[in-house]
Parts: sequence; structure tokens; C-alpha cells
Amino acid sequence: MNSPLDVHWHLSPKEYNSSDKANQLRWAEAFRNLFAAKKRVARRYNLGRKADQFFEGDLVRCRLHLSSSKSQNISAKMLLRWFTLVKIVRRIGPNVVLLADPNTGTIVRRAHVNQLKPGVK
Repeated sequence: MNSPLDVHWHLSPKEYNSSDKANQLRWAEAFRNLFAAKKRVARRYNLGRKADQFFEGDLVRCRLHLSSSKSQNISAKMLLRWFTLVKIVRRIGPNVVLLADPNTGTIVRRAHVNQLKPGVK
């Protein structure tokens, strides 16, 4: 489970029908409470989030993962933090995109949208 929003209840009030009216009312209220709680959690979870502004065909820069090396005399704070311009080829998931070189069209890598920033030529 990646987030609380991925919880899926495979319950239905139709499965718990009984002749007892009080039991039916109790199950109906339980389902209403479950769905209301899920909406509350989703609202809280998405409170500070904004939709990503990247679409297929956009030119973007991708964040690099830097590491220092004492033996090679490399300091991470002096390295470039962003990859050269790449083009978004397609979306793999809701937050993951496939990146390609804009000149050759070869796939370079895939990246999460929070690792991207708009590219300016």
C-alpha cells in the first residue's frame, strides 16, 4: 500500500442483506461512514498538492542524483543538478513519465514528475 487512498473495500450493502431491518440500517450507516472517512482522508492527503503541469511533448529538465567522491576529487555541490533538455514521450503512470532526447528520440530515462522542471531553450 503506497498511500491511505489505495485502500479498497470490496464490500457492498447488497451482500449483507438480511430480513432484519435494524441490521440493514446498521450496514447502510457503516458504508456511509466508510465512504465519508475515505473522502476526509483524501481531502487531507491532497491539501497542499497541485496538479503537475507537464504534458507529452514538453521540454523539461530532470534532476540528477549527485554524489561526492574524495578519491576522484569531486564535490557534489559543484556539479550540475539538472539534466540537459529532454522531451516527455509518454506517461507510464499518473506521476511517472518517459523521457527521450529531443534530437534523436532515443529514450533516456523515466522520472517522477517531482524530479522535473520546465525547460527553456
